[in-house]
Amino acid sequence: MNNAAKRLVIFTIILLSAVFLVGNVHALKVSPNSITVQSNAVSYFNFTFYNNQNTTQNISLNLGRTSIIYSGYFDSIGAFPQSFELLPGQTKTVLFSFESKDVFFSYPITMQMLYSDNGISDYFNLSAAIIPITKTSIYLYSINSSKFFYPYNDIYFQVNVMNSLGQTGLILPFVYNLSSNGKLVYSSSKNEVMGNLGLNSFNFSIPINTLSYLLPPGKYNISVYTNYNKNSSTLYFPVSILTYYKPLVSKTSSFNIFGGSASITVKNEGNVPINRSAIALSISGFNSLFLTSKSSSNGSAVIANGSIIPSIKSLMPGQSITLQYSVSYYPIYLIILIIALAFIIFLYFNRKVVFKKEVIEHKAVEGFIDIKIALRLKNISRKKIYGIELEDEIPPNSLKVAKAGQKEGKITKHGNKMLISWKEEELNPNDEIIVMYEVKSKIGIVGNFELEKASVKFDFNGRNYKKSSNSLILHIKT
Repeated sequence: MNNAAKRLVIFTIILLSAVFLVGNVHALKVSPNSITVQSNAVSYFNFTFYNNQNTTQNISLNLGRTSIIYSGYFDSIGAFPQSFELLPGQTKTVLFSFESKDVFFSYPITMQMLYSDNGISDYFNLSAAIIPITKTSIYLYSINSSKFFYPYNDIYFQVNVMNSLGQTGLILPFVYNLSSNGKLVYSSSKNEVMGNLGLNSFNFSIPINTLSYLLPPGKYNISVYTNYNKNSSTLYFPVSILTYYKPLVSKTSSFNIFGGSASITVKNEGNVPINRSAIALSISGFNSLFLTSKSSSNGSAVIANGSIIPSIKSLMPGQSITLQYSVSYYPIYLIILIIALAFIIFLYFNRKVVFKKEVIEHKAVEGFIDIKIALRLKNISRKKIYGIELEDEIPPNSLKVAKAGQKEGKITKHGNKMLISWKEEELNPNDEIIVMYEVKSKIGIVGNFELEKASVKFDFNGRNYKKSSNSLILHIKT
């Protein structure tokens, strides 16, 4: 075989393969691909033919050729229109009528629906089931919906209505309700237009989130009722409202050194009760000591486990409650004041001696000052004091220290300081010791001249005590 012959054979095979492939590609897409018909009745369905090719398709629906046998119980008896032309990308709706015998097959059976396309036989697959016929020509066929909802969501559902009346454009009234344990929760009505023979679908919603109260969790029933020219029908569909726990909490507090207040507000935005143990306003142990008031907007307020809780058992859905308390810290300052006063009184009434330092007289002349100083010690207790030693620091720059009074003091030196001291063995209650001395000091400048505090040591009830006198400041003018 020469090369030219080989090329001819290969071209012929490719051409035949292309023709075979084209012949096996459906020129149309047809929907729906499944139906449900009534037994012993005529059912109507709209089918959509879509030209998915880039060439014009001439379709012929010859009833003799499209007649189908469903085990001898199911026939296609009509189609309108029976022939039509489809441009590329164009669609066409065709109304088919089907007749079934008095049988019941709930499971679908798949069959081939035949038609001719540009003179070539073709088919589309269809799945069909037969259900028992009803007594009416228009009836509610089914309800489609989720079975579980939260109370803050709308309930959406779809109602399917079978139209076997042979007419379209009918206005069909609907009444749909939501109930629980025989009690109506929601009700509404709506009119819809029957646009198709066979199955028609309508969408409805129940806005439960707009109700004036939250639905409690549990089982509910959706009921849908319709009535057209004595063709009445009712369907029921069970749904459940889910548990929805949502406490909304807000807290405020304001405190200063004198006291303050705190509050908590809880609103139940869920659909289940909130136990009172979950509603608490914490209060510290310190604040609980100075509590002046506590209150609850619902019931009364009690303190338990370091918190203020309400007396009610639970907060119901939609309810709110406010707990608050106030404290005052003034008792703290009152206690401190009482303690201070008690301490002062204690010290006052437990004084042993009164010890004073006085300047009897002083005189400044030509840069010098002469000072006469007295130390007074009085026993104001009810017992004797023993081992008394009075001591005073001699003013600085002193040039002379002289005796004054009945008893002369002993002068000693400690570092840069000069001290003068006196000793007494005992002092009876209410008795007083007065010792004096005179000094002559040189004044550096005119102004204030300070005399340091004197001190006294003594024994009282077997214990040693030491007390200081007052200090003195002299104002030197010349």
